[in-house]
Amino acid sequence: MSSEEISKGKNFDSVLKNQVTITKPLFKKTWFLSSVVIATVGVITAIFVLTKNPTNDNAKTNPAPTINTDDAVLTEFYKSEEAKPTINPPLEGVNIPYKIYKVIAEKGASLDFKTGSKMVIPQNAFVDENGKLLKGEVELRYREFHDAVDFFVAGIPMTYDSAGQRYHFESAGMMEMLAYQNGKPVNVAPEKSINVELASNYKGTEYNLYKLDTVKNNWSCLGKDKVVAKIERPEATPSVSKQLNEVQETAEYKTIETKKVLVQKEKEVKIASLPKLNPEPKKPEEAKKDKYTFNIDVNPKEYPELAVYKGVLFEVGTENKNFTSSMYDETWDEAIIKDGTKKGENYLLTLKKDSKKHDIVVYPVFEGKNYEKAVNDFQTKFTKYNVTLEKRKADEIKIEEEYQAKLLALQKQQEEFELKWKQEEANQFKLMSTDEKVKRMFAVNSFGVYNCDKPSLYPKGVSCLANLTNEKDVKLMCYDVFLVDRAKNGIFSYTKNPITQFSFDPKSTNLLWTVDNGVLYWLKPEQFSAIKSSEGMSNLTMNRVDQKFKTADEIKAFFNF
Repeated sequence: MSSEEISKGKNFDSVLKNQVTITKPLFKKTWFLSSVVIATVGVITAIFVLTKNPTNDNAKTNPAPTINTDDAVLTEFYKSEEAKPTINPPLEGVNIPYKIYKVIAEKGASLDFKTGSKMVIPQNAFVDENGKLLKGEVELRYREFHDAVDFFVAGIPMTYDSAGQRYHFESAGMMEMLAYQNGKPVNVAPEKSINVELASNYKGTEYNLYKLDTVKNNWSCLGKDKVVAKIERPEATPSVSKQLNEVQETAEYKTIETKKVLVQKEKEVKIASLPKLNPEPKKPEEAKKDKYTFNIDVNPKEYPELAVYKGVLFEVGTENKNFTSSMYDETWDEAIIKDGTKKGENYLLTLKKDSKKHDIVVYPVFEGKNYEKAVNDFQTKFTKYNVTLEKRKADEIKIEEEYQAKLLALQKQQEEFELKWKQEEANQFKLMSTDEKVKRMFAVNSFGVYNCDKPSLYPKGVSCLANLTNEKDVKLMCYDVFLVDRAKNGIFSYTKNPITQFSFDPKSTNLLWTVDNGVLYWLKPEQFSAIKSSEGMSNLTMNRVDQKFKTADEIKAFFNF
C-alpha cells in the first residue's frame, strides 16, 4: 500500500466508536482457553514441520531466493522518500521565501502585498495552542505561488484524491500564511476569520478553494471563492492584458506548427524524388551434383534479374517433399514459373498435363563456365550497386540535415514566441495596479496553504512505460517526477522510476523535471517528439542541469518561464 492509501485508512475516531466493552477478562473466558490450547498445538506442530528435516528434497530443489542488492537499495530509497513531509522542496537551498510582517494582535492589520494581493486581519484574531487570547506583536509569514516553477521549488503537492480518483491541480493562485509569537506557532481565534484577496491571472469561476491537510497528505475542498474581475484602463492607455491577447492572436505564432508540417512533407517529397535503387544483386549459386535441375526459358521482361545470366538452371529445393525423378519422364503440356516465397531468391515452377499439376520450389543455379561468368557479372553489378547505394545514403543524410536545421529554426521561433508570451504575462501580473488585477476573495479561520484550483486528469495522447536515465544511460535514482504542460498552470506528478503509466499531450509544449541526489535533470520539449506510445520500456535520456540556482527567479529564467 502507498502512504496515501495508508493515510486514508487512519481513522481513530471510527475505531473508538466500534469498541466493545469487555465484562469478563479474556483469559477467564471458555472460548479464550480453548483457542489458547488449539493455537499452542498449532505452533508446536508448525515448529516441528519447519525443523524436522532442514535438508529435505524441497529445500534442495527450492533454495532460498537471492536478494538483488539494487532492488533492496531501491526499496529502501523509496521508503525513505515516502516518509518525507507533505511539503518537501526538492532542491536544497532553493525555495519561495516568506515575507515577514509584524502585526499587533489587539489592533489587527490590513496588509497590501506587492503582488496586488491583500489581507485583512481583525482585532484579537490570535490565540496560543491552549486557546488563550494573545496580545502584543505577532510575526506573520506570507508567500504566494503562481506558476509551475513556484509549485516545484516549494515542494507543494499538486495532486488531489477524491472518490478513489487522483486528480492534478490547475491553479489560479496559491498562498501560504503562518503566524508565530516568541518562536511558537499561533492559531486563529475561534469565531474569527482572516479575509484574503489573492491576486490572480485567471478570472474563471470553475476554480474551487482548497486547503492542504499535511496530516492526511491531501487537499480539503472548502467550496468556492469569490472572483472580482479586473478593471480595464482607459482606451488611450491599452491594458497589458489587451496587449497580451494581441500577442497570442498573432498570425506568426499560429503558423509555426503549420510550417513544421510543411517542412516534414518537403523532406518526404525530396526523398521520394531520389533515383530509385535497384534491388541488391544476389550472389550466384553453383549447381550441386546431387541435386535435380531444370533448364527453362524465362521471359526476360518478367524476370530481368535472371535474364542477365546466360545458362541459368533451376535447382529443386529440399523443401519439396513430393518431388520424384519420374517427373523427368513426363512430357508436360505447360511449365509456368513465378516468384516464390523469397522474392528474388527462389521461384515456384508449376508443371501441368491434363489433370496433373505439380508445384515445385526451385532456386537459380549455374554450372561450369556459366557459373564463372555469373560470378564475374555479379561482382561488376555489386560494385555498381554499392556506389549507387552510398550516393543514395549521402543524399538522404543531406536532406535529413536540411530538415533538422529548418525544424530547429522553427522550434527556436516557437520558444522565443512562448518566452515573449510568458514575459508579457509576467509583466501583466507585475505591472497591473491593485485595482486592475483579478481578485479571488475568501476567508480563512486557520493558517496553512490555500489553493484556488480546478482538478484535472492526467494528459492523454502518448502513453508508455518510461525509464529515466542520465547521459551515460544509467538509471536515475529519483522518486518524484514532474511533467509540466505549458498549456496548463500546474504540474503533473509521477512517483518512482521507471514510471509505469507515463502520458502526455504531444500537441502541447512539455517539460519533465526530476532530482537525483540533489542534481536537477530535465527532458527538453523537442525530446518529447521521439516518444511514442508503447507497451514496452521507453528510455528517456534526461539532461543534467549543472547550473546552481539560488532563487526561483533564476530557475524561471533558465527554463524560459
